[in-house]
Amino acid sequence: MSRLISRLPRYILLMALAHLAVELCNNFLPIAYPLFISSMGLTYTQVGLVALVTATGSSLAQPIFGYLSDRWGASRMTVLGIVWLGLFMSLVGLAWNYASLILLVGLGALGSSAFHPAGATLASTHGGNRRGAAMSVFSVSGNIGTALSPLLVAAAMAWFGLPGTLVVLPVALLASIFLARQLGPFRKVEARSPSPVVPQESREGQAGVSNGTLVGLALIIMAVMCRSWFQVALITYLPEWMQSQGRSLAAAGQVLSVALVGISVGSLTGGSLSDYIGRWQVFVLSLGLLALVHWLFLSTTGFWQVAAVAISGVLVGSTFPVALVLGQETWPSRIGLASALVMGLGWAPGGLGASVTGLIADRFSLTTGLQSLILAPVAGVFFTLAYMVWQRRTKAGQDWQMGMMEG
Repeated sequence: MSRLISRLPRYILLMALAHLAVELCNNFLPIAYPLFISSMGLTYTQVGLVALVTATGSSLAQPIFGYLSDRWGASRMTVLGIVWLGLFMSLVGLAWNYASLILLVGLGALGSSAFHPAGATLASTHGGNRRGAAMSVFSVSGNIGTALSPLLVAAAMAWFGLPGTLVVLPVALLASIFLARQLGPFRKVEARSPSPVVPQESREGQAGVSNGTLVGLALIIMAVMCRSWFQVALITYLPEWMQSQGRSLAAAGQVLSVALVGISVGSLTGGSLSDYIGRWQVFVLSLGLLALVHWLFLSTTGFWQVAAVAISGVLVGSTFPVALVLGQETWPSRIGLASALVMGLGWAPGGLGASVTGLIADRFSLTTGLQSLILAPVAGVFFTLAYMVWQRRTKAGQDWQMGMMEG
């Protein structure tokens, strides 16, 4: 990895650093939820709604900011996105009631939406012929920031309570100032991505999109929705559940970071593994094992519980790059749009799933709510197997048509 990073253009490393700073300022809410529950008397359903606002604000608004990034310049958007995000997320700990909490979280999520399309554009634009390596470094740096965020804020809140969220403001300001100085005068950056390499048989007659392609893409998106439900709900309620089991807030933050580091490891390994054993095979294997490992997590304690959290993170993380490749291969003539649909539509329901989990927790118990998450990867397996059947039938139909033409 160090050898890979050393060969990348300096511009990409700047984007990676910016991505790390953004996620460092943006992923501490789960560690703050227990304090909000005790100080504001929030229900698990209300906590789930906060997660819903975060997830939808961070994903559904991205196309709008991508358009603005093209008009105003990606460099300007990355810097402004970091400042905006850091300002409002730092104020979250000062929220005086539930409505102000929702408002601050929602405004902060817009900063994340502003940064990601612009940052990804800059990383890709300066990647030359190594855009895949550039995007890998960009993505992993975000995962590292996500894993460090609860540790940083938990340490600050151990000293100052909820106002400890202010610790992310200097991080955002320093990162944005450094980035602005390094990028120089803001200017519009034109994307120079080459046309995707698509097999000849995939190019012909693929200018539009067939109903069959939409079916395949819809099945992939449904599978991603299931894994997003699991991931968002788990990281939302994990600290509170650990505390209910007698763990300290600091220990809960450490376990959450273990899960997030596992997600980072999985995102690095899942795509490579799918090159050897197949895309849908990795997706099905990961989600199938995820259901089993999550059950073990809820049934064990101590070392084995932490190990189960780490493995769960690896398994859920490994499905994300595979899902992107599946979407791209399903609609090869529109790789960018397919990727956007998989990420945007696939991630948005994560917060909704967390709300459903919170509703179950309020009605029964938080343990029951987490137990219900086993259904999410099982449903994901179903949709992935349905995609596999669709894929084989589509290939069989294409082979039959080719045979008729040759005959």
